[in-house]
Amino acid sequence: MQTIGDTTPVGDAEQGRPLLAFGLVVLAFVMAALVLALARGDALPTDPQRWTPLEMAERFNELYETGRFEEFQALVSPDAEWCLDVDCSHVTPFFGSVYLHENQTASESQYLAATGGTLGAECWAHRTEVECTWHQSNIFFDVAGIDPWVGTQLFTVENGLITRYLGGYRYEGVFVYDRVQQNEYSDWLAINYPEEHETLFEDQLMLVFTEQNRERHRQLITEWAAGFEL
Repeated sequence: MQTIGDTTPVGDAEQGRPLLAFGLVVLAFVMAALVLALARGDALPTDPQRWTPLEMAERFNELYETGRFEEFQALVSPDAEWCLDVDCSHVTPFFGSVYLHENQTASESQYLAATGGTLGAECWAHRTEVECTWHQSNIFFDVAGIDPWVGTQLFTVENGLITRYLGGYRYEGVFVYDRVQQNEYSDWLAINYPEEHETLFEDQLMLVFTEQNRERHRQLITEWAAGFEL
């Protein structure tokens, strides 16, 4: 029979075990979140103004390659300039200009994502200036045996925003070189998926202005390309 005062005291070590176990669980969750962030490429500071110019350029290109144009354009200053030549001796506004550069970069970015493309950018920084060399390719290039398109990309980064930019196909790259393969893919799509062709193409030009269309094109182009020896 147990009486008051007969209870065996619990040691400090035993009392601390639940807290230790809880701490280990919390640490495991933190480590898992960090690993996931690194895998997603989101392990940059939460405030873009803390990014180095090189980090800013690399993040821009990562978003550009995946068609996330609204996100990469958010890194560009509202009054940023678009360079018309590699010396940036002639510039126009990036946003709202007569050339509508924001629409061009959005279209090219989505096109790259929809065609299974890669940017292959190699970048190096000079203080606030970053220069990149593109080696762009996509599934159409692979099918046609076309070498990657090599181009120059320039950034000026000030106060956490891109204030000057040079880049894009400038209508002398992918939109010209892979047109034959794009038309062949369009013809294949009209035969095999006629119900989708009308919503994915218009006058042989891809409509990739929605995320759903981009992803569907990527799937179908991969299926189309499977019929070729790459």
